[in-house]
Amino acid sequence: MAAPTRDSAWRLRDVLGTYWSDHAKGLKSASVIFFQFELLSEFLGPDLPIGDLTSSLLLDYRAARRGGGIKATTDMLERNVAWRRRQIDEKKFVRAVAPQTVNRDLANLQAALNWARDMHGKMIPAINWRGLKAKEAPFRSRFASGDEFAHLMEAAHPSMRDIILCAVTTGLRRGNIFSMEWHQIDLGASTITLPIMKGGKPHTVKIAPALRAALGRTPTADRKGRVFDTTNYKRRWTSAVKDAGLVDFKFHDLRHTFGSWARINGADLLDICEALAHSSVSVTQRYAHVKSDRDTTAFDRVAQAFGSQSASQSEAKRA
Repeated sequence: MAAPTRDSAWRLRDVLGTYWSDHAKGLKSASVIFFQFELLSEFLGPDLPIGDLTSSLLLDYRAARRGGGIKATTDMLERNVAWRRRQIDEKKFVRAVAPQTVNRDLANLQAALNWARDMHGKMIPAINWRGLKAKEAPFRSRFASGDEFAHLMEAAHPSMRDIILCAVTTGLRRGNIFSMEWHQIDLGASTITLPIMKGGKPHTVKIAPALRAALGRTPTADRKGRVFDTTNYKRRWTSAVKDAGLVDFKFHDLRHTFGSWARINGADLLDICEALAHSSVSVTQRYAHVKSDRDTTAFDRVAQAFGSQSASQSEAKRA
């Protein structure tokens, strides 16, 4: 198929295809964006002129996506079984999704339209993107208390304990932990370096002494390939949570536990933002409500610094 020209009237396929080939296919989230574009094309029609795209049509898309009302294409049904189980229901419709998922669909469509305008000089329709944004559930704030963590570690299968310890002491996401390889770990420097995180940037985390001791138990000769044994992960995790008596506790809450414990022990939001590799400190605001056990405020820190500076100046004068 010939590429769309600058002077031609673009259709939805041109907008999505050009953004994909120019930019999106090189992103870490490329597979997700490709699926989103498939769904938008299936529901709206690939030949829809971009001038005919309206907020009303996108409201319909939002409702269908949220309600599981988009029929899977033949190509989707021919993909691997694991993917189909995650994305397609027994009636061959794409599964219903949470508000934040459809919001990401629309955000990538907006990015594609803006790319067509800014990079290819195309006129794009006026869409009420703010009005289209589905209301998302509040940030989840569940984290483990010290006792809950102890009970969880005690109840967990031996192969799960180092995984749980890694999650709580590093704040890393499950995918990063499960895919972690020994070459990323420097026990001498007590660091783990992840070449690519969710935001597409390298990220280094410090290894806490407890995790370093746990990792150090693996013989040097065996430090090859994947670090952790994730065999029967789902069954073992579910069993550990149940046996520990934890209520409404998910694996991702171990990451929240890291952020909350850091906050309780005096870390400021910027420190936590950097440690968790958040895209901005606004994402880290979920921990703002967590009260630190320390009474030292930002005002106290400045006062202490001012006092130290004044004392130094006084010493200098006496000398």
